[in-house]
Amino acid sequence: MVDLPLSGLRGIGIDTEAVARFADPDLRLFTDREAAYCLAQAKPAESFAGRWCAKEAVVKAFGAITRAGIREVEIVEGEFGEPVAVLSERLRELGYGVLVSIAHDESRAIAAAALTLGVSSE
Repeated sequence: MVDLPLSGLRGIGIDTEAVARFADPDLRLFTDREAAYCLAQAKPAESFAGRWCAKEAVVKAFGAITRAGIREVEIVEGEFGEPVAVLSERLRELGYGVLVSIAHDESRAIAAAALTLGVSSE
């Protein structure tokens, strides 16, 4: 469990997408690791949509701090199956970490990201 005092919160982001948009995803938008994870799932479109939403949410969370690119964020599976945001070296050097949460069903995916000071991502 990570202790997140409100004073450590530096940004939040949220994104939602229609799962149908990811029935035939553009794999260039995802890292090899992200694509492999999603393709191995029972419902790949839901997983791609969720990963995309998480990446977008992280970019939005950085919005007041710096411009972050979608390719500077990778969403991987953590030790307990939780989504983990892996940031580019440039973003990590700023001293921020990001916590993410993803939810999806057959029609929609949604993700939220909280930018924190001093909480490291992988």
